[in-house]
Amino acid sequence: MKINMLHFNEHLGGLADDNPVVRRKAVSELAKYSAAEWQGSPEAVSAAVRTLGSLARHRTAASEATFRAEIAKTLGNIGTESRAVLPALLRLLEEDADASVRTEAARALGRIGEKAECATHALIAAIGDRDGGDKLRGEAAWALARVSPSGPGTVEALETAADDRSGHVGVRAAEALAKVVHDGNRAVHALVARLGDQTVRVAAAQALYRIGPAAKAAAPALLALLKDKDRLFRESVVMALQKIDPHAAAKA
Repeated sequence: MKINMLHFNEHLGGLADDNPVVRRKAVSELAKYSAAEWQGSPEAVSAAVRTLGSLARHRTAASEATFRAEIAKTLGNIGTESRAVLPALLRLLEEDADASVRTEAARALGRIGEKAECATHALIAAIGDRDGGDKLRGEAAWALARVSPSGPGTVEALETAADDRSGHVGVRAAEALAKVVHDGNRAVHALVARLGDQTVRVAAAQALYRIGPAAKAAAPALLALLKDKDRLFRESVVMALQKIDPHAAAKA
């Protein structure tokens, strides 16, 4: 797949427009290009990264946060097609004043995966950054499992975060932990503990569903919740149980 260079140059030019609405539309259009399209259009990559990296540094006003978040998303789609992507994303993750921009940078690094291993320490720091907000910390946990699944400090950081006082962070970290350890019981037990938290219990059940048969230790807790009065939660429990332990689900 290739990028239409005529449209690309129009979007790139729009990034420098004085009108913020035009700028945001331009960067949103660039963010729509897939990784495959960037890979098929090397002539577009260098120009995009050079321009986006500069704008990420200079468009620092709070009103431009959405613009910078879209820059992070675009850089994540470009990925390792350019070496300059990783320093730019790390700068956004570590230095940006807006949590939503940092969250998008963490998500972008996670999409890049192990080729972004240089972000390991920054992601671990983001998980522990309570000032950054729960959404950032949860996204950083998700990204860490993909960027550095066997790296030093990964398991320890995710284990600590799985017990976090924030339910959102705990669920995201526990599911991420299940992806990086051979024995997932630690992660499963952490998710089972969240089934009693009204604010995240649906998310915990959905995470157990995604883990699948490896979460068999959760079956007794799920069985006990099959008659819960909350329909949405009950449906999530049934789906998780059917995937984790079909025999137990059929008997129930």
